[in-house]
Amino acid sequence: MTENISDGPGPLRHVHEGMPVLDADGDDLGTVTELKMGDAEAATTAGQELPESEGLVRPFGHAARLEPELPEQAAARLLRVGYFRVDRPMARDVYVAADQVDRVEDGTVHLAVPLDMLLQRQ
Repeated sequence: MTENISDGPGPLRHVHEGMPVLDADGDDLGTVTELKMGDAEAATTAGQELPESEGLVRPFGHAARLEPELPEQAAARLLRVGYFRVDRPMARDVYVAADQVDRVEDGTVHLAVPLDMLLQRQ
């Protein structure tokens, strides 16, 4: 079954932790983890930061950041639009923004972009 992601609250509503993820080339990237719904209407990321113990966002001074080497601007965008992390055994994990999801079909997340267009976890 194919889920239409163009209607409703956005593409992440059909994504769940543990789902397999394929990039636009059909390559198996790994599985979904650390799913975070965004708020595309938000003017800032205030109130969307995760506590340090929940993974992706960590306090740094007064600003929240993604993993230490991911630029703050990229972190803010992911928090605003929503994202999930792809757990990739034997490779660096990557972050997928909600707008990089093409569809969810038969329990698999299909991306609209290839692997090299995703932000890598450092």
